[in-house]
Formats: sequence, structure tokens, C-alpha cells
Amino acid sequence: MAAGAADQPNVVLIYADDMGYGEIEALNPERSSIPTPSLNRLAEEGVVFTDAHTSSSVCSPSRYALLTGRYNWRTRLQRGVVKGNADPLIAEGRATLANLFRDQGYSTAIVGKWHLDYNYEIPEGLKNAPVQGETREFYPSGFPVGTHIPDGPITRGFDSFYGFHHAGAMSGIVRDDTIVEDMKVVDVLPALTKEAVGFIDRKSTEAKAGKPFFLYFPLSSPHGPIAPSKEWQGKSELGSYGDFIMQTDASVGAVMAALDRNGLRENTIIVFSTDNGTSPIAKFEDLEAAGHYPSANLRGHKADLWDGGHRVPFILRWPGNAAPGTQCNQLICLSDMMATFAEFFGVALADDTAEDSVSFLPALYSKPVKEGREAIVHHSINGRFGIRRGDWKLLLAPGSGGWASPKDPDAAAKGLPDVQLYNLREDLGEQNNLQAEHPEKVAALIQLLETYVANGRSTPGAVQKNDAEIDLFKKELNKPRKRVKKKK
Repeated sequence: MAAGAADQPNVVLIYADDMGYGEIEALNPERSSIPTPSLNRLAEEGVVFTDAHTSSSVCSPSRYALLTGRYNWRTRLQRGVVKGNADPLIAEGRATLANLFRDQGYSTAIVGKWHLDYNYEIPEGLKNAPVQGETREFYPSGFPVGTHIPDGPITRGFDSFYGFHHAGAMSGIVRDDTIVEDMKVVDVLPALTKEAVGFIDRKSTEAKAGKPFFLYFPLSSPHGPIAPSKEWQGKSELGSYGDFIMQTDASVGAVMAALDRNGLRENTIIVFSTDNGTSPIAKFEDLEAAGHYPSANLRGHKADLWDGGHRVPFILRWPGNAAPGTQCNQLICLSDMMATFAEFFGVALADDTAEDSVSFLPALYSKPVKEGREAIVHHSINGRFGIRRGDWKLLLAPGSGGWASPKDPDAAAKGLPDVQLYNLREDLGEQNNLQAEHPEKVAALIQLLETYVANGRSTPGAVQKNDAEIDLFKKELNKPRKRVKKKK
């Protein structure tokens, strides 16, 4: 099924930020109350993957795995997210999805959020330049306009970059390798959308002449700060978060319209997914009272080991190949994009590349995936591990592993077991812990996880090294934190 040079499609990968499986009407028809017409249309025209997962339930780790095909917990980042102004999490020389496409003659661009670390270098003449302060309107980078980015996305396979590092620094807009503007947060999503659409417009002639493009569009939304533009305020009748979801949907619609307008619809693979589940900043109780359930029927949300933390929307449209209006129940991880497109191009990946990536290429043609992934490893904000093989899912934590209740110390205090075992076919909501009834399943899944760690990979190939020591159980996280008394 390898693509020939003359028929390589453009690829647009839209990656929303903190948007759970239940946010899209088409994926959650009975428990969704926020209109998402563009994403509904994409689902009607493409394939909905019902069992797609990010490698982690938070931002930086899931983006690392997406772009490298390697589990995030093999890096120095063992928990939490990166903060910026540090050496890139993606090591120099490590192949990325962008490298893969560029090596096939594609133009490659990222428009949006990076969140994988880069350094800031202030030119000598700007050492004393004024820096934008933080307000409700601005979330500054802390560095002046003109600051140089020596090791950003354009050093990791992308020809161009327009965006920012992370939400807390989203006002510091970077073009390629320089901070070019301090932008109000309310203007960021419209600016990113305009840039993505402009990229498609600029590249359309080349694309139709045989030089395709890969556009990675990691959105700023609906992650906080929740900042819908004036024209979207009040549209959802579910508060500013609902309005922001609608604006996010409209950004997807703008990209779809640009492909249509430029005659690129038929020869473009467009994928919509998200980096993890919905954040509690959305105010779940208020949304659920109005009939909207961001995690659909899943337990948990952003940061958690339960599926609400990492089972995400994944919709793929490729006219003439992927059957429209269909579902694929194949288990996939977003890390699998590397192996899938490598097989698509007929490229053999090196042993030290995409160590945790498994191709699901047949699914792009609506065919069964006969050799899918053996298992998938889950990871939470606190660095807690889970592993799933088939219907069985094991969590190495007594609680959520993240932010949802019960948190691990509370679960341990209640005497809950140190591990959780669920059969997702019978218990998608992860309510019935079967660890006591099936100790053999627990042991087998732990052994498999230990093998994946020891081998430095979860796919066939030469043994590789992890970048750090891996603590699978992290039992110290089950203990309550000691409160430090504040001095009067």
C-alpha cells in the first residue's frame, strides 16, 4: 500500500488541547449539548476511531509521543509537563513525524502550541528591553519581542513555525525562530486559524503540482485561559467554555473550507484528534447539569489514568479511500502515526526510531488491521502507569492517578487496593475492580509492562535505552502530603 511519488496526499493533523471524547456531538449524541457542526461533518465524511488514545493524559507527554512514536515516559519527563526555556524534550537527532514527511518531499509546518521545550536567547541589544507583564489579557513568555529561539520546531523537522510554547506563555508569538509579537489571549485562536488557512492557500498551487504539504495544527483551545472571541460569546448557552468549544469547531471548519476552496479536498488526509481529556477548568458539574458530559461514558478526565484522561476523539477523512460515515474499533495510540505513515511511504524505520509506534495503515483504507498493537501503556500527570491488552486494563494506582476523586492518597487511606483491573468490554466506565478475582491477569500485565520498560521499546527490534530510570509503582504517591504550616 505504499504511496507513489505522484499520488502522495497532503496531510493536515489538527490537535485540539484538553478536549475529551464526549465534546463532539457526533461521538456523544445522547450526552452532548454543545453544537459542533464542523466536526460532525468531518465524522460524516470520514472514519471515527472509537478506541484511540494519547500516550499520556496531559499536554507535553502526549505531544512527544505523537511526534516521535516513542512513549513519553522514556524521557527525562517522568511526570507533569515542561515549562519552557529549557533544552528540547525531543533530543537533537531524534526523528519526528515532520522529518518523515519532509524526507518524502513534503513542505512541513506547525501552527499552534509546541509545549516540548525550547530555549530563549535574548540578543545583546534587547537585554534591557521592556517585557510584557501578565494580566487577564496577556499571558506573556517573559521575554521581549525579538528574542531568538535556537532550538524550536524548525530544528525538529518543520520548515516553519507560527505559534507559542504553552498556554501560560501563549501571548509570546513566535514565527520560525523569533518572538515577533505579544498577543492578547483572546486573539490567539483566530490568529492561529488565519495562519493555518493562509498556509493552505499559499501551498495549494505547489500541492496540486506535485509537492504536497504536512500541516500540524495544534490548537490553543479549549485549554484555559477560556477566551472565546466576542462573536462567539453567548453562542452555546453553556457559558464561555461551551462558546470556546464552538469556536474551536469553527477553526476546524475554516481549515476544511480552505481545502475545499483550493480544490484539495480529494487529495488530503485530514485528521482531528486531541492531546488528552477535558480539564476540570470546564466546570463539569455545570456542564452535566445542562446535559453535556465531556468524557461521554468514560470515567475520569485530563490528568487521570482512567480512560476519560486519554481516550480521545480521532476522526480521519480521506475521500475515495476511508469509507465515509464509518467507525473503526481498532485500538490505536497517537504514537502510531509515525509507523503508519512510514508504512504508507514504504519507509523502513531505524531501530532507534519510533520504538513504540505500530502501523494501522489498513484502517486508512477502511480495511481490517490484522497486525495491530499488542498492548498500550497509559501514563498520568503524576507519572502513574497503566497497561491494557485486549479488553483487560491494569492501573498501578489505587485512585485516579491524577486529579479526579479519589486521588491516590485518598484511595489508599480508604483501604482501596494498590492496583485496579478492569474488563473494558464489560465495564467501560471502570467501576468494578477485578484485581482480587484475577491475580493472574495482574501478574501477566505487570510482566508485560516490565518487559516494555527493560527493552526500551514495545515493538520488535533491537533493545534500546531509556533516558531515565523508570519507577513503575511510585508507591510514595499513595501517601498523603505533609502540610507545611505557614508562618504567622
